[in-house]
Amino acid sequence: MDATSQSPEARDPACRRAALDAIGEGVGRVLPPPDDGLGESLIRRAYSGRAASEAEENRLVVRFGTEWRTFIRRQTPDRLTALDELIDERIERRALARFYRRMKHAAVVVVTAFALAQFGVDRLPLVRQLWRLVRGDLR
Repeated sequence: MDATSQSPEARDPACRRAALDAIGEGVGRVLPPPDDGLGESLIRRAYSGRAASEAEENRLVVRFGTEWRTFIRRQTPDRLTALDELIDERIERRALARFYRRMKHAAVVVVTAFALAQFGVDRLPLVRQLWRLVRGDLR
């Protein structure tokens, strides 16, 4: 039976989702989840009986490679705490750098505006022409 002869109900996304769910359950029965590691308990929970609300929710299951699993298993609470502190410090440093950069730009604008006001806008032909352009006087 080709796609043109199927009923509209058979081509809608809900039908495709049901087919994907059935394939996933079949794969889950044939290939049992691996030993415990990062993410495997989530996979087991996904394969076991699901609630109605969870069945309609889109899921993305990621299985990490051996290298990543061994790296993650080597982590201790102390190392993870140190990593969290490093990340927080980097975020704070970036935020401070953005703040100081904005302050520097504001200071340059204020100093430039003050210098132009002191020196006189009319004395600089280029600034005078730009000011006329901004005001709309194109004489």
